[in-house]
Amino acid sequence: MKKNLLSVAVKGAISLTAAAVMVPAMPAFAQQDAQLVEEVVVTGSRIKRQDLESVTPLTSIGAEEFKISGNLNVEQKLAELPQTLPSFGPSSNNPGDGTARVDLRGLGSYRTVVLVNGRRYIPATQTGIVDLNTVPGTLIKSVDVVTGGASAVYGSDALAGVVNFQLVDDFEGVQITSLYDVTGEGDGAKSNIDLTMGGNFADGRGNATVYASWSEREAVMQGDRDFSNVALTESGGQLVAGGSSGVPGTLVFDTGTTFNSDGTSREWMDPADRFNYAPDNYLQLPQERFLISSFAHYDISDKVTAYGEMAFSHNEVPQELAPTPAFTTVSVNPNTPFFDDAFQQTLRDMNVAAGVDASTPVDLFVGRRMVENGSRQSLDTRDGFRILSGFRGDINDNWSFDTYYSYSNLENTNLLNNDVAASRFRQAILVNDAGTACQDTSNGCAPLNIWGAGNISQEAIDFINVGATNVTSITQEVLSASMSGSLATLPSADEAVAVVFGLEYRNDESTYRPDSFLSAGDVLGFNAGKETVGGYDAQEVFSEINVPLVSGKPGVESLDFWAAARYSDYSNIGGVSSYATALNYAPIDMLKIRAGFQQAVRAPNVSELFLGQSNGFPSADDPCAAGNVTSDTDTALCSATGVTAGSFTQANSQIEGLFGGNPDLKEETSNTFTFGIVAQPMEGLDIAVDYYSIEIEDAIDVLGGGVNNVLDLCYNVVKDINSPFCQAISRRGDGNVQIVNVLNENIGLIETNGIDFNVNYGTDLDFGIDGGSYLSLAFNSTYLLDYDETPIADLPERVNTCAGVFGNTCGSPRQEFNWNSRITWTSGDLTLSALVRYLGETEDDVIENNGVAASDLVVPTLDAETYLDLSLGYAMTENLDLNFGVKNALDTEPTPLGDAQEQANTFPSTYDLLGPRYFLSASYRFE
Repeated sequence: MKKNLLSVAVKGAISLTAAAVMVPAMPAFAQQDAQLVEEVVVTGSRIKRQDLESVTPLTSIGAEEFKISGNLNVEQKLAELPQTLPSFGPSSNNPGDGTARVDLRGLGSYRTVVLVNGRRYIPATQTGIVDLNTVPGTLIKSVDVVTGGASAVYGSDALAGVVNFQLVDDFEGVQITSLYDVTGEGDGAKSNIDLTMGGNFADGRGNATVYASWSEREAVMQGDRDFSNVALTESGGQLVAGGSSGVPGTLVFDTGTTFNSDGTSREWMDPADRFNYAPDNYLQLPQERFLISSFAHYDISDKVTAYGEMAFSHNEVPQELAPTPAFTTVSVNPNTPFFDDAFQQTLRDMNVAAGVDASTPVDLFVGRRMVENGSRQSLDTRDGFRILSGFRGDINDNWSFDTYYSYSNLENTNLLNNDVAASRFRQAILVNDAGTACQDTSNGCAPLNIWGAGNISQEAIDFINVGATNVTSITQEVLSASMSGSLATLPSADEAVAVVFGLEYRNDESTYRPDSFLSAGDVLGFNAGKETVGGYDAQEVFSEINVPLVSGKPGVESLDFWAAARYSDYSNIGGVSSYATALNYAPIDMLKIRAGFQQAVRAPNVSELFLGQSNGFPSADDPCAAGNVTSDTDTALCSATGVTAGSFTQANSQIEGLFGGNPDLKEETSNTFTFGIVAQPMEGLDIAVDYYSIEIEDAIDVLGGGVNNVLDLCYNVVKDINSPFCQAISRRGDGNVQIVNVLNENIGLIETNGIDFNVNYGTDLDFGIDGGSYLSLAFNSTYLLDYDETPIADLPERVNTCAGVFGNTCGSPRQEFNWNSRITWTSGDLTLSALVRYLGETEDDVIENNGVAASDLVVPTLDAETYLDLSLGYAMTENLDLNFGVKNALDTEPTPLGDAQEQANTFPSTYDLLGPRYFLSASYRFE
């Protein structure tokens, strides 16, 4: 009955919304002779307020910040905030998928809700994240960042917080904006041009705004910079040139043999023989992007306004990787003429030892870098579309309403080029004694000579080369209807009690349709994956209340109580609830104290529930491999799982994992506590100090928290061959890990807490171009006290400490202390500004979590880094503005890493990679 009633309500609201947008122009009613007070809805609450006080910690970035910083991609500006952990962006090549993301508190992009004008936007992946490439940067009025759980206000996913882009939707005139950005090396250019047009109609009762944008970003390769042109590894107590054991000359793991270009065999030399894959990878991904947005509103009457939004985005971002590393078992004819007599005899001897005929094909595990096949290429093309229509208005002097319906759709086409078909690779290697034909000649097989670099014929390449096309379709429908207003005023306060009531319906559906080669696993260079199809809907009821308890009393300038609650009925997990409370107390006008508690929930998304099993290759350490065995390692368990501890060298720093969804997942639950003080000790000076503590229970992640964790838990912690961690590991004949099965689970607990300290100061000065000027200073910082992950609920004593560390367990650096500070001086038409960013020092996570001595590591710490950005703006005329600047003016480079890196010998999303960048932007407005 509950579902039926809610369905009737939301369907009725849909009809009402559609009717509002289609209502023709009507004569306006006479305005009442009453003084109107502009009300503002603060991000973090739907209650309309006459002040800009947030009930939870909030950071706001104004449009001027984007203008003077020269950021073409908005995620780069958000990544500079101390409250965020840099996520996918322009340098995310592998891993990467062409999206740009924001990750609040480092809790995962899928735990951050991204809104546009307070409403959900186009989802870009099956995890539900929003690609920030689709947000029109020139239209941004402000970006509000609320950290801490916000599910009670905005629904599922908001465990870490909310990022709300407030866009211009009432523009008048025509404005052209352009930007050109290039590195000091003269490469990696970025350029864009935006056109914004808008105007009022119907005697000012309506406005329509249209925005169009084109942008392009040029590629930079890892080979173009000294710190990234060689894949580094750790050997002999120093960083040395390393790379992959998949080499152009082929490595036979069973015998430790590699081959010269003439087919002669020799002993494999590690690491000297490894393949340097770095130069073939992007350091900055190229991009081409088109955006079109439109906004319109029309006052049907003095009481009712119809409004609508439309957005379209076309975004192309390729990735490029080194040629396919073919790691697979092949059957080889001992009489193959492509290699020398010595290796022929080695294979015959293997057959004799096995008690079979000397000429019987031998199974070998090989690593072959398919340089003759060209670099692997992946092109993601995302076409996103969103339409929204709604109406808002006043019911009477005290109550108002807002209802809307939005439909979003995204089509992601992923093209893969220059891969190798595994079945054809194996077929083409097994040749006749003369090497002139395949033993199996079906499908036009051509003999494949992998025994030495440069020996593969074009005919063989044509036979084994394969491409793939994968398509992801995502749709989201949202229907929301809310009513807000005021109740009675308490005798002890000056303001009325404010309340909001609302209903919301959301439906998410998506499909991932992989090419037949990928779904069958018949590929060697890209991650194989199965189809992902699924969806769910949620019907929700929410409410908020703000109660001014006391105001204008001695010792109590104001005391407000705020609360929010939401009940959600999900089609897949059933009913869940979330709530939030906050108390805001101002003993005097210049001092405010706020404390809040929120319990938020996050339902598992389509990917987590239904992801088809797929392969990935994260960085990981095998505890049984030489150099990785410690006093905690159960060497007997290594033997029981088929390998002698320390008897082999780990083939690659990346170990294959099998990932996939789990339809039996349950929701995550988080508890967030915040306590803060906001002080205004003098005119122009604001100081905010906020403590936060976030705890996520039943966190959804892969088994054990990842491939590296599963290996560690099996051999160093649990030490039980029957445990799910040891059972997830399988090995090859040479001892190396073949694959680790890490499907999704509700794994355990994530806890983090810290302190934000922010200062804003502005003052008029009595000197300048026109005899005066204005100086402003903004300082934002975060001190991370703790970030702990307990990947196994049954092992509460096993905690991964991730505050102040980086590495294969904890991932990207989580500095204990980050800050940035902008100083801006404005006088007349001139604006000078400087931004200083500081990233604190971090250490390798094996020091804290595995007891490894820092002296045993080649790079135990990542140095603290300081970046300086400078800009100059000048209003040439009333309508023409110019901005010039340089980013990373100090040419700060990252600390090079070996095995504990993400890519490019560093963490590209965290640190600046390309040196100084110079930008010039111009904006001209036609009135």
